[in-house]
Amino acid sequence: MNSFRLEVMTPSKLFYRGDVELVIVTTLDGDEGFMAGHIWACKLLTVGELWIKEKDAGKDEWRIAAVAGGFIDVKDSIVIYTDAVEWSEDIDMERVLSEKAKAEDWLAAHTDADEESDEMKNARLMLQKAETRTNVAGGGKRH
Repeated sequence: MNSFRLEVMTPSKLFYRGDVELVIVTTLDGDEGFMAGHIWACKLLTVGELWIKEKDAGKDEWRIAAVAGGFIDVKDSIVIYTDAVEWSEDIDMERVLSEKAKAEDWLAAHTDADEESDEMKNARLMLQKAETRTNVAGGGKRH
């Protein structure tokens, strides 16, 4: 299978660089996969899972990370820009569960809040990030 160069960047560091055969991300339209030779594209990412099939990896060998949105720039190589990303093995589940509980408590206490308020959007985003990180720590939603 053909491979291409993938880079995943945050504002503070280069998180990943390597030759890969396939990358799957969560765009605004749902999960999308990109392989070598894909038509050029630039797409927004939502909070979700990043699946990387590295060059010469075994059939079921994937690197999985949690991504906090951003965008993917697909050309001859692919660059993912995101504010935050972490590998499944680096996720601090104690912190995730604490953040999830805070978001759930806030949402339960503010059931009458304006759905479009910044506070409501932030609480839902915090909950979505916690759920994604929990999934990734458990091997990802595809397993």
